[in-house]
Amino acid sequence: MADQKNSGNKFPESGNLKNRRIPSAKRKGNLPPKKIILLTILTILICSSIIVGGYTIYAIAKTPAWDPQMLYSQNQSSIVYDANSEQIAQLHADENRLPVKFEEIPDMVKKTVIAVEDKRFYEHHGLDPIRLVKAIMIDIRARSYVEGSSTLTMQLAKNAFISDPQTKTIERKIQELILSLKIEKNYTKDEILTFYLNRIFFGESSFGIRTAAQTYFGKELKDLNPAEIALLAGLPQAPSAYDPYVDPEKAEQRRTIVLSVMRDNNIITPAEYEEYKNEPFTFVEDVKKKKATVKYTEANTLTKTHPYYVDYVINELQKTYNITPNQIYKGGLKIYTTCNSKVQQAAEDAFADPNNFPASKDNTNIVQGAMTVLDPQTGAIAAMVGGREYTTQMGFNRAWQATRQPGSTIKPLTVYSPAIEKGSFYPGSVFDDMPVSYADGSGGYWAPVDYDTETSGWKGLITMRTAVNNSVNVYAVKLMNALGIDYAWDFAKNRLGLPLTEKDKVLSLSLGTCQVSTLDMASAYATFPANGIKSEPYSIVKVTDQDGKVIAQNTLKQQRVMKETTAYVMNDLLRTVVTSGTGTRANLPGWYICGKTGTTSLDPNIYGNKSGNPDAWFVGYSPKFVGVVWMGYDSDPDKNHYLYKVYGGSYPTTIWKKVMTVAHSELTPQSSIAMPAGITSVQFDRKSGFLPSNLTPKQFISTEICPADNVPVTTSNVWINVKVDPANPNVLAPEEDPYAIDKLVLNVTGRSEGITWPGDEAPYKMPGKQGAPGSDTSTPPGTSPPDSPDSSPPAGNTNIPTPSLGKLSNHKQTISLPVDGTFDSDKYTIIVYLKQPDQSSLKTIASEGASRTVLYDLNSSGKIVSGTYTFWAALMDNTTFNIGPPSNAQTIEIQ
Repeated sequence: MADQKNSGNKFPESGNLKNRRIPSAKRKGNLPPKKIILLTILTILICSSIIVGGYTIYAIAKTPAWDPQMLYSQNQSSIVYDANSEQIAQLHADENRLPVKFEEIPDMVKKTVIAVEDKRFYEHHGLDPIRLVKAIMIDIRARSYVEGSSTLTMQLAKNAFISDPQTKTIERKIQELILSLKIEKNYTKDEILTFYLNRIFFGESSFGIRTAAQTYFGKELKDLNPAEIALLAGLPQAPSAYDPYVDPEKAEQRRTIVLSVMRDNNIITPAEYEEYKNEPFTFVEDVKKKKATVKYTEANTLTKTHPYYVDYVINELQKTYNITPNQIYKGGLKIYTTCNSKVQQAAEDAFADPNNFPASKDNTNIVQGAMTVLDPQTGAIAAMVGGREYTTQMGFNRAWQATRQPGSTIKPLTVYSPAIEKGSFYPGSVFDDMPVSYADGSGGYWAPVDYDTETSGWKGLITMRTAVNNSVNVYAVKLMNALGIDYAWDFAKNRLGLPLTEKDKVLSLSLGTCQVSTLDMASAYATFPANGIKSEPYSIVKVTDQDGKVIAQNTLKQQRVMKETTAYVMNDLLRTVVTSGTGTRANLPGWYICGKTGTTSLDPNIYGNKSGNPDAWFVGYSPKFVGVVWMGYDSDPDKNHYLYKVYGGSYPTTIWKKVMTVAHSELTPQSSIAMPAGITSVQFDRKSGFLPSNLTPKQFISTEICPADNVPVTTSNVWINVKVDPANPNVLAPEEDPYAIDKLVLNVTGRSEGITWPGDEAPYKMPGKQGAPGSDTSTPPGTSPPDSPDSSPPAGNTNIPTPSLGKLSNHKQTISLPVDGTFDSDKYTIIVYLKQPDQSSLKTIASEGASRTVLYDLNSSGKIVSGTYTFWAALMDNTTFNIGPPSNAQTIEIQ
């Protein structure tokens, strides 16, 4: 019964099911955790294998076709266009390549290249597993591609077959490996090494190691010493970074590293390492002498119209856009530049004309030059010439690679513009052009002088405009000292972009003792016509590949680095250099041209008392173009190769004008520039820079422009009246002398007694005390004293007109002296000589205003003396302050 009962019930004792524990039933698919983890890992591995395998198959499928001819030649050219999209160069893939056979390569060259680039080259079959693992570990730690794993064969495959060898991707690495395995299968190790050494790029447009040996040393491979081999072997890793023309310090460091590798691999002995690591790094200078002997076969020449410009474009492609040489020379690129072919051709023609240069000392080391022209509004380089001849492809380009001392052309950048920008100074600011000395930091003293001090004397109290106009050195030094060296250095370096170093942070920076190129100077000066906006210079507009895709494009980099008012004042100052200063040869009719000349002097510590100039510069600009010309010898090995009587205002200015005449020939002339808000004018005392006082003589009052926030507010205190002996006006009178008379003098201190004052100041020199040094009555050369001790006037300068003196009249103790004659009252001031009845010397009276009637108050001396008064008239030139011959004498009796 029990069985029957249970058989009808699926769950026994179902009535008590609610309170009964029922064992859990196993659900389908439930697995233990360990099995789940293993299954997951297995799934990931399978998927990863599929993905990696698929990616590998994809990469292999896209591997460039195996074509052994690619190892022998490159046959795609890139085209360079000027600013008007006209072709100016065709860059051939086979450019500058001198092939070499395996047996012609010295063993030391082979062993060194292998030791540096792939030390297990003869052991692997295209892939070096040890190097690969090491590179992967380094890349993982750095979280980026920082370590190369390519073998020498893989590098060859990359350069021969890969269209974009610069890109680092897994796909490209797979392709390199596949191709390297094919290379290894089809060629011997010696053949592969030969392919590599004939193809790899060594910088300076040199493909192949034989070409590099010719380019850098002017030698065949068999003639290289270990130091030279080390330099070449170190270049393929980074030709631009280790380019000795651009960064000789890095190149020398790299050479030393390679020499140590050679030592460690027993290629050279430890003794040879010590010898060659200290070998002077002078080959850059040596190659300049030898480069004329570097010859290339006709098939390897470069097809380009403007070689120096195109060379700079190639450099910018590599440095700015990281476009590799293989892309440049075999990538079929279209390179659009800012080259103005009209201006570029004019510059090349000017440099090819020997009449534009002084005679050279010999035919091997000739007077060289360089020029850069750019658009100040954008920084676009319009023209560039790096020398008088072009002999070496991608060789030395003086326009941007030669750095020389700029002389006075640096003053607007390191002295005048920072002074105006900072405030407290304006074009009327005055400093004393008189002897001064400063500690030179080595226990001695440095005393700057002007180029014409010996012949023309010191200029005395002069304004900034006069200093700029006449390129006065002492003024610039004193202004930088007052401004602060740190501020001036920082302004020139960090605002104007000059390549200054800490060692340039000295007062002599004001005179151009730093090192700059024509490109540096053009870029900095362009800030002025651009109203204070600094644009980074560039030569490339855009680059497209074979498919027309833009792979590089310039973006203007501009920044305001000075106030618009500062730029305007600088333009106005530099304008006078061209209109009436040292750069008058640069004047272009109808154009607002500004400029600055610069000349450097021989170092007396090296040349002794020789007279000459290592460098001559001219910087000139209009609102449309900035042009900079440098001239000088590349080197002076025998202390006889320097310019003589060649200044910035001579040959360099002549070249500048010839080029700029062409540059502006089809443009609408612009004879002025707009004055920005914030510019005003002020009347000031030219001997103090401050507002005129009631004692300031009329001839020393001028009007000058000035930023409105920098107008002088102080009244001049440089003029004072002192009491002098009427019988000897060059001697101060005793305080108790009742007959002492007033004399107007310049209250200038700090001048040495033996220094001759300039002609316009000498009449106002402080009289000496009786019996004191300097109290004599002598007259400085070329000047006339205010009160002549003679009984008749001096003969005067016969180049100045002689007036006539009319009949005198006396009205209420005031004598009227009518002056007649043909002369310009704005150009000349009437001077009257007076012989009083109780005085043995003459008194001098200067007229006021433009009136031709001079009035003399008989009470001016405090008393009226009876007797005969004799008068003469003369004219004083307001520019030179020279006084002309006296007129006829007129007398009048006073009772």
